[in-house]
Amino acid sequence: MMRFLSHKFSIIYLILLMVLWADVLSAQPASVSTLKKQLLSASADSIRCSLLYQLGGTYEFSCPDSCNYFYKKSLELALRLHDQRAAAQAMQRIGYVYLFYSKDETKALMWLNKAMIIAKKTNHSLVLSQIYHCLGIIASHQHVGNTYDLYMQALDYAKKANNWEVLHDSYSIVSQHLISLKKHEEAEKFALLALETCEEKDTDTWFSEGLDYYEMLMLQNRQVEARQFAQKLSSFKDKLKMTKGYFVYMNDVGKLETMLKDYDQAELRFLKILEFETKKPKIDTFHLYFIFRNLENLYLQKQEYKKAYEASKNLMDVRLWLAQKRQTQDSKLQMTQMKAASDLEKKEIKIALLETQKKQQLVLLVMAIAVAIMLISFMVFLQKNKQRVEHQKTELGQLNSTKDKLFAILSHDLRSPVASLKNYMMLINWGALSQTEFAESAQGLNLQLSNVNTMLENVLNWSVSQMGGMNPVIEKIALLPIIEEEIQLFKPVSDIKQIRVDNQTLPQSNLLADKNHLTIIIRNLLQNAIKFTNFGGNITFIYTEKAGIGKIEVKDNGLGMTKEKLENLFQFKKQISSSGTAQEQGTGLGLILVKDLVEINNGKIVVKSELEKGTIFEVSLPMA
Repeated sequence: MMRFLSHKFSIIYLILLMVLWADVLSAQPASVSTLKKQLLSASADSIRCSLLYQLGGTYEFSCPDSCNYFYKKSLELALRLHDQRAAAQAMQRIGYVYLFYSKDETKALMWLNKAMIIAKKTNHSLVLSQIYHCLGIIASHQHVGNTYDLYMQALDYAKKANNWEVLHDSYSIVSQHLISLKKHEEAEKFALLALETCEEKDTDTWFSEGLDYYEMLMLQNRQVEARQFAQKLSSFKDKLKMTKGYFVYMNDVGKLETMLKDYDQAELRFLKILEFETKKPKIDTFHLYFIFRNLENLYLQKQEYKKAYEASKNLMDVRLWLAQKRQTQDSKLQMTQMKAASDLEKKEIKIALLETQKKQQLVLLVMAIAVAIMLISFMVFLQKNKQRVEHQKTELGQLNSTKDKLFAILSHDLRSPVASLKNYMMLINWGALSQTEFAESAQGLNLQLSNVNTMLENVLNWSVSQMGGMNPVIEKIALLPIIEEEIQLFKPVSDIKQIRVDNQTLPQSNLLADKNHLTIIIRNLLQNAIKFTNFGGNITFIYTEKAGIGKIEVKDNGLGMTKEKLENLFQFKKQISSSGTAQEQGTGLGLILVKDLVEINNGKIVVKSELEKGTIFEVSLPMA
């Protein structure tokens, strides 16, 4: 059952896949052949637009390419008819297909963004709710932005849409997200709301939701309640109508049979849908993911460990394929750009308001000349407003300066190492390097790749933090596994430089912090220490506790820093990146990002350094 938490967003992904498709199912009462006949005989473009949209829905499971063809034809007609609500609906479905079937999150974001602009203009709450559901899924995959906030925005729009299906989806998705954060009491409230919303509307939807509620009870060790609820679900099995399709029906009933220990029947059912999926013209990889996960769980309960191992291997292959398919820098950058565009729109509105205020002040000034008695009071009022405008102008200037610095980093600090890597690859492609030369250059190539990856991650994380998108989720965190994981991550780099990394952290060391933030902090401090430590040097992690505060020390015997460098270490405008002992490049953002993350997690950071003797970074955070 604990494997449920290791795939925390997979359940949310399937819920959204099932219920958003229900919106299309409800709009397509006829078969493909019937719809095509109606399309040929339709005389009005508005009817053709609707029929094309329904045809797109019929192809979603079987042929995503044909599906998007009909959706795009529907979109063309909607735009020609100036029907913006129909256009937004078609754009959302196109983005949805790219997300769930093509696994292309870059194109999905492009279409969802277009749909959002039109849906907001027309107050299309149902489409906006579905868009924010999809954005929440992408944010969780790309680790950008606040997933919970996106799901709550989807819920707000769902309440306005007056549609029980999309409202049920929102409750269910928020519940599963809270389970992934181990907030079980709060999650149960949303789960019960989801069950209540669909109980009298659709037995199949209630049955699927009930299976998730059973798993929630098991996670909380409420076995008696879980078994009772499983018996209740069993009484509804014969009433299911397969409204969510063959796969969802077989998957749900197989899960119930596993809960009731009817293992043989469950195994036959899972193997049957596995055979069904593999014979499809275009295999749905995400369906395979759930089949193998259910088989692995079933075989573990039956203690058939060889079969469980085979299912686990297949499951891992599917998970790796899905992660590689959707984890792209393009989609991560697009999520960041969408957030930036939203903030820019707010700033432009603010500037327009300031301009309006200036015009009002001029009118008041003309009136003040005619009214001498009011002159003094008006001048005081004008001076105060002028100071406020100047202050806001200064803030906008600082934002512009920050933007210029970020562009400089992207154009210089990142472009140089990427150009160097490109030259390496050209030499390799031309065959200009012998095997010996290639082996010698591989180590340097590995260093540069690791360095470029770290720089890009820091730029993205810092950009998100500047837009207020890195709100901490404070919880009890075990420190030792995080440090060990990061040491292993950088082991190829530290081995190249023959640097010894010693971790003196005790297993029982626990802190109160956001796990992702703490990981980024440790990663940047370790990477920084490796960068400025000479070949054959030493790096040590030391952890101490005092008065409810845990202190992490990252100590190296590297190059050290001058007094001037120490004073400007965390200042963005004065930050100048330095080359490492192996000529590693940097953006200068890593340590600034570390300081920001430490402070928003209620901590402090102190640096001690002597030139040619080494550096010590001390991070203090509350103990758990």
